[in-house]
Amino acid sequence: MHNFKAGFGKARIQFNPDEAPIREFEAKLDDLYCRVLLISGPDNWALVSFDLTSLRATAIKRYRELVAELLAITPSKVWVTVTHTFAAPHLPSTTETPAKQASYQLIDRKLVESLKISCQLAQEDLQTVEIGQVNVNCPLNVNRNILIEQGWWLGRNFEGYSNHQLRILAFKRADQTVNLVVNYDIQQSVMDHITDDRGRRVISSDLMGNGIQGYEQNDQVAIFIPGCAGDQRPLFTGEAAPSFAVVRTLLINQAVIVTESLQRAVQKIQDWQPLQRLWSSQLPVSVPTQVQQHGTFEIKPTKTYKFEPTGQMTTLHLWAVRINQYGTVGTEPELNSMFGESCRRAIAGDATTMIATLVNGAAKYLPEKLDFDRITYQSMNTQLGQTADQRLLDACVRFGRIMREEDARC
Repeated sequence: MHNFKAGFGKARIQFNPDEAPIREFEAKLDDLYCRVLLISGPDNWALVSFDLTSLRATAIKRYRELVAELLAITPSKVWVTVTHTFAAPHLPSTTETPAKQASYQLIDRKLVESLKISCQLAQEDLQTVEIGQVNVNCPLNVNRNILIEQGWWLGRNFEGYSNHQLRILAFKRADQTVNLVVNYDIQQSVMDHITDDRGRRVISSDLMGNGIQGYEQNDQVAIFIPGCAGDQRPLFTGEAAPSFAVVRTLLINQAVIVTESLQRAVQKIQDWQPLQRLWSSQLPVSVPTQVQQHGTFEIKPTKTYKFEPTGQMTTLHLWAVRINQYGTVGTEPELNSMFGESCRRAIAGDATTMIATLVNGAAKYLPEKLDFDRITYQSMNTQLGQTADQRLLDACVRFGRIMREEDARC
């Protein structure tokens, strides 16, 4: 066993009112942040989280390389993730027009500025810590696949599966303050396409962002890494609210539950132990692709749909990190909540294992066989084809074997 140090950093992504509009956003409800966890010792590893919807591969590659340079570690030891709030401006996918180029440069500059500050603060915070793990029940998520007259669509399905476990890895510093990594199967869509009373679309870190900001007192930092929320939604969203004031109330009230859950979770931890072990690895996974026949906003519920395989494969990844005995496995696509539980059992059979999505990339949804049978939103809104779920699950089994072999060597 070795002694490791951990440091956390957090910096605001400085979108200012005088810069609006930023893409389609013209107002800001609350701030977006970049957060960084650095673990340093005989081996090193870093986790970066942006309050964004997603990031494309080219941007992620650049940010991983920048973090590696700033923190003197290799890019393969860096995870770049997003919190998947829908109320944040995307980096444009292309810079083919002057307007898109200007937007890209502005957003990229803000992200890089916050990333550099967060990395610096994480380095300055490096210290010996004790770690603990806990799961608490937090029933703010609900299955969103619901059968209507036209077919399977989006709604609230209380009979459908939702994993309500909020999984928390805690890092206690010498001053007894506790930083967190938080994993939960929920879509960040309370503020999706919400406009204020003046008709301006608003920026927000959404439910989990506000919830963890409520926890982040006394210089504490909490990093949310999205779980398996492909078929999940918050209990209440702002889409049908009669006014912006009601939307804010829905957001705040649900965020308070997240804050209270985190505070209660930390109080429950009894087994604090020195941070003495770090191991990380990755595994490529080849999966089939299909033709995505409609754009995201063109998809409608239907009972008839012919899925068209491309005959080609694409490469996804499983990334794993083990901190002491606590494992986290990440991948690019969005997974369903029950499928995430299947992955967890395949990897470790351990309820403490975190399954993280949108890690080092974004690949839309990875539907299960049942999604294709039902013709769900997830099955139509992706380029990942049939049997991709089984291939990823098989890879989880292989990764679990690798992790157990590594445990046996320690």
